[in-house]
Amino acid sequence: MSPQILPVIAWTGLVLLAILCLPVARKFVLELSAWALRLAMLALLAGGAYLWFRPGEMPAGVSNFLDAEPWLVSILPDRSAAHFSICAASIIVTLLLPILAMLDVTRRLSGRRLERPRVVTAETVAEAPMAEPEPVVEPAPMGVPVMRPVQRRTAANAIASTWSHGPSRIAGR
Repeated sequence: MSPQILPVIAWTGLVLLAILCLPVARKFVLELSAWALRLAMLALLAGGAYLWFRPGEMPAGVSNFLDAEPWLVSILPDRSAAHFSICAASIIVTLLLPILAMLDVTRRLSGRRLERPRVVTAETVAEAPMAEPEPVVEPAPMGVPVMRPVQRRTAANAIASTWSHGPSRIAGR
């Protein structure tokens, strides 16, 4: 690459990053970040599967990293085992999953106007782009019910009128 084009690439990158820092581009940045992380996680899993079949081709950088982290060596199986790479890739992907979930939720919520605080539930995250919020309708005021004293004879007559007038089962015995 010629030294004359390096400043052009640097300035182009600077302008592109300045545009991506604007609030208008936040949904695009979140979308791009989520897809980049998702593809990196799939590449890690694919690399673990590849090293299952060829464990001798493990990069030297992985061994150097594991030599510096003895606590990680105690969690993982022996480096010469075929399933070592799958276990290592699974641990890394498991640690990255909450970040991917956070990016997905913020990506879905970005771009919406939040006029009032909302509780984020599974339904609000799974919704399509949110429509305008419905206006809050206050219920019509209700009058207080008037409590009348109930006389025993009136209550007994009401109860008696609801019973069937046929013969009682108890009386027939």
